[in-house]
Amino acid sequence: LTLQSQAEMVPNDERHKEVPTSFVRAYCLDDTNNTNTNTTTRSSFGYPTRLFRVTSTSDGNLYCLRRMDSIRCVSHKIVQTVMHQWLSNPSGRDKTTASSSGGFDHPGIVRWYKCFISQRAVFFIHNYHAGAVTLKERFFNTPRGENGVPLPESFIWSCLTQLVSAIAAVHGSNLAVRTLQLNHILCTQEGSNGAIQSNSGPFGLPRIRLRINCVGIVDILEFEARKTLEELQREDMRSLGCILLSMTTGSEITVNDIYRGNNAQQQGQILVPYFDFVRQNYSRELFVLIHSLLNPGVPPQTIRGVASSMAMRAFEELDEAHTCIDNMDGSLMGIYESGRALRLLLKLAFVNERPEFGIDKNWSESGDCYILKLFRDYVFHQADGSGRPVMDLGHVVSSLNKLDAADEEKIVLASRDGKNILVLSFADVAWCLEKAYQELCEQAVPPPGDGGMERY
Repeated sequence: LTLQSQAEMVPNDERHKEVPTSFVRAYCLDDTNNTNTNTTTRSSFGYPTRLFRVTSTSDGNLYCLRRMDSIRCVSHKIVQTVMHQWLSNPSGRDKTTASSSGGFDHPGIVRWYKCFISQRAVFFIHNYHAGAVTLKERFFNTPRGENGVPLPESFIWSCLTQLVSAIAAVHGSNLAVRTLQLNHILCTQEGSNGAIQSNSGPFGLPRIRLRINCVGIVDILEFEARKTLEELQREDMRSLGCILLSMTTGSEITVNDIYRGNNAQQQGQILVPYFDFVRQNYSRELFVLIHSLLNPGVPPQTIRGVASSMAMRAFEELDEAHTCIDNMDGSLMGIYESGRALRLLLKLAFVNERPEFGIDKNWSESGDCYILKLFRDYVFHQADGSGRPVMDLGHVVSSLNKLDAADEEKIVLASRDGKNILVLSFADVAWCLEKAYQELCEQAVPPPGDGGMERY
């Protein structure tokens, strides 16, 4: 993921001209080979589009920059109006806990930061998630759809819970998502760098995080459509039903495939084979939910109705989320402990065996800091009665932890010839180490570009 975040286009790439000067280190996300080409792709929004990963010169953060050309129906006033609707709304949360930079912030939504018009094009800036792929790329660009193998129901409920949470936040803020399609939902794998690890679910499928992408784009491009909020939210629920139907049948199904240009009878005929497949392979609970969202004869359920009908499933997702958090806490604790040990090792390496202190009385065999040499041998140079080295990692880790905690436990330090023996505590060694390191920092030459040696 780090390599993906640091990749750049070659300096002579003509596509650099398509990126505003306020962004640098651009990398085109449309072309997997990132070849130098001027061919633009026509996105699902119907306009020539380029997608870049860029670094902002103002804050140094990574963003996803979407450039759309040949758009004549968008004005600065429309942009400002839609941005005010989304970016001044903290998703229904307490404004004191919302992000300080403002904007619609929800874990199930790819955050939208800004839209502006420049170079005769419209630019959208969203958050960048390294390693993310669309739900369509993850599950529908494979032979799985051709073979008709259904996804596990527990996996579908997990995805549905995340989507319902995001949609409920949007609808609760008097907005509509309008981008609920397989190619606009990003998924990232939890707890790994792209390989399936210990938190895999049924059929070898890992737990994934879903985020709805491209919010705000359709609101700007179709601002003049003047649809009511109720109509737009109803379309969101139909789209959610199509996503569920696609995941259960293995075939990509869109709202246009079912409803556009077809009367109610034709819509029902299209849905019958899909409904039969879901009824035969999944629980009645899931079938009833999908049927309530896509039934042509009645309006779809509201997001509150869907959330109420699957309340018990939300507890399962909550349990999985807590398990994932516990695993991450354990991993972070290990990294934190490793960092503390590294800090001690660096200090010991800095102060031990420095030739410039060869005649300093503090470093002589009678000096206070002489015990640091003995402690180094005590930790790393253990030997048995025959003089063979003892490679006891547990002893090393335990000694460093006690040194870091300044434990009062007494230890015996002996010189290599056995003539000098000292009995003292880890706290005494810690005091000597800190004293020697601070003296070294005071005499050290500051590195270039730094005001002084960091003392930690």
